[in-house]
Amino acid sequence: MASGSGTISRKGQITVPKDVRDALGLHPGDRLLFDVEAGDRAVVRKARPSRLTDIIAVWGPSSEAGVAYPRRLRQEWEKRERPAGRH
Repeated sequence: MASGSGTISRKGQITVPKDVRDALGLHPGDRLLFDVEAGDRAVVRKARPSRLTDIIAVWGPSSEAGVAYPRRLRQEWEKRERPAGRH
């Protein structure tokens, strides 16, 4: 089991020890989830991107105004979620 310690900076940032990064397969830009348990214990785990996050990552930022972009994302997401042959 990997473990280590870190210090919180003035900006609230912490460096994840290399052994922990390697064990979790973390890379720059990855997101972490923190769950605070009773007392002084917290569980840290790698966040898994949602399918919508995957779609946004592929398409990148949009110049569409108003609700057009989220509406288009929703339609694309629903297409991917729908079983083949069903419309």
